Amino acid sequence: MFRLDDKHIGVANVYCHAALRLAEEAGQADELLGELVEIATLMQRDEAFADFVTSPLVDPEERAASLEKLFRGHTSDILVDTLQVMNHKGRLAVLPTLVELYRRAHQDLRGKVDVHVTTAVPLKLKLREKLKRTLAERLGKQSELTEEVDESLIGGIVVRVGDMKLDASVKRRIDDLRQIFHDRASHEIHLSRAVIQE
Repeated sequence: MFRLDDKHIGVANVYCHAALRLAEEAGQADELLGELVEIATLMQRDEAFADFVTSPLVDPEERAASLEKLFRGHTSDILVDTLQVMNHKGRLAVLPTLVELYRRAHQDLRGKVDVHVTTAVPLKLKLREKLKRTLAERLGKQSELTEEVDESLIGGIVVRVGDMKLDASVKRRIDDLRQIFHDRASHEIHLSRAVIQE
């Protein structure tokens, strides 16, 4: 997953849907996704490349020539044409947001969804497959798991799909019990004070 910049979403969305429509019509939507992910990854790893692509200080004509030399014939024409249009319009700063929006739109088109899973220990293969089947049944989409280990959970699992969160961790149960005991103790202290004051 790549960075989404809220102020760039509106503009990036326009380029995202245009590129996805063209790529899907040409049977290249999967290929374009791979190319966009490669560019976004390179931008994350190479600050000089990211600055060259997004800086308003770089001359647009020089950048256009460099983009042609770097990508034409090595990547799809749809990718190069999209980059050139964005460069011409001074919109390449929205590229990281475009990549993430394209990735999500492509997933939706293919019936997939991101699922972030956190467990106290790494998932075993059988449990991972069972989790994927269960999520597919519940969500009606194939899940693409991102797994994280957090030993503080003690046991259980935390599953996030978009804004939805299912926390079935032992830590959460302990926290819930702690809150119940705290509320009960507070209530009893309050009642005791009332009895004493009478």
